[in-house]
Amino acid sequence: MLKKLIVFCLLAIMLCLSGCGGIKPEQKHSGEILYSVTDATGQKLSFYEKPKRIISMNVSVDEILLDLIDSKRIAALTYMADDPSICSAGEKVKLVKERVQGSNIEWIVALQPDLVIIPDYAMAMINALRAAGVRVYVCTTPDNMNDIFKFIIDTGKAVGDQAAGEAMVERLKADLNKIREKVIAKVPEDKRLKVLGLSFMGPLGMKGTFSDLCYYSATLNALDGIDVPHNGALSEEKMLELNPDMIITPSWSYSDKGDPEKFRQRILQNPVYANVNAVKTGKVVQVRDNYLVSTSQYTFKAAEELAKKAYPEVFGEK
Repeated sequence: MLKKLIVFCLLAIMLCLSGCGGIKPEQKHSGEILYSVTDATGQKLSFYEKPKRIISMNVSVDEILLDLIDSKRIAALTYMADDPSICSAGEKVKLVKERVQGSNIEWIVALQPDLVIIPDYAMAMINALRAAGVRVYVCTTPDNMNDIFKFIIDTGKAVGDQAAGEAMVERLKADLNKIREKVIAKVPEDKRLKVLGLSFMGPLGMKGTFSDLCYYSATLNALDGIDVPHNGALSEEKMLELNPDMIITPSWSYSDKGDPEKFRQRILQNPVYANVNAVKTGKVVQVRDNYLVSTSQYTFKAAEELAKKAYPEVFGEK
């Protein structure tokens, strides 16, 4: 009977421990919920206090968090944070020691994060982290400037600092409008340049943030209203038909196979393009890709560089 009692007690303890293991972090508290958010997958997260060990798995989230909250609350940034050609946060990244090591779930769990912010295109990683019991907030990948505004505010909400996110958006809007107003005050509408944006994958079409960047820089996206897929192929015939006044070429390559300067020179030296306005005037230029592809508060830097390249005289540059 004693042996049976001991076995029964052990089983009861094991069942209790097993049940506790399935409890979500937000269920361990009996206090009042501080705030709740719903992520891009429809998952609702409730917080009893602001997260203090946040892991970012998106470079734009890196940039936002470093300006939004105390860096002591950030447990890790992406491995791209240290690459100034793709991350705009500069010296601020040194305030956070750890970097996310690819898809190493064990490493992430070992850091004991109370929140991981991850983009919606990484579903395999999202599912793996959730299965490991990690609290995950999935963010929507922005497709235009309004999406970026929402992206920043949503990131602020997720970390319990919605007001700071909203203030950041107001500053971003003010910076963008200031650039546009400065140009349109000095450049007549009929003198504004038609711009073609190119990447190693193809042209920057109507989708994405490029058209919005053109709006705020008071330039015109050469592909607005034209059925050329974003990052699709652009023929020589189409280039001649578009006849852009300025061509933006990449400044950074995601692989060792691309050479940004050779890319630019191929356009400048192609005899087929000799009569294209941008080639004739030498306006085949680079806008730093860490700004151009940013979906954070640094996107205003892309609009500013675009405006300066198009209208250097407005900004007192050569």
